[in-house]
Amino acid sequence: MKMEPVVDGLETSYSEQVEFRHLNAISPEGQRAFRAFALPGHPSYVLVNPDGEVLWKGFGEQSATSLQDQLGEIIGK
Repeated sequence: MKMEPVVDGLETSYSEQVEFRHLNAISPEGQRAFRAFALPGHPSYVLVNPDGEVLWKGFGEQSATSLQDQLGEIIGK
């Protein structure tokens, strides 16, 4: 059974309001992002506004509900 990233379902629901980027942690782009956002490892999640300000960061397994709650708080602002 193939495991889908938890954000896949959220991307479908929020694609009109949020841009999702999936980065491979071992790619050059992924390594730059992990350094820039001081992410401790994989999986990591970052919610950033259009100005580049970090609004929320999470590390480790996250439930879809937890990520959806974070998105809802930020989008509601």
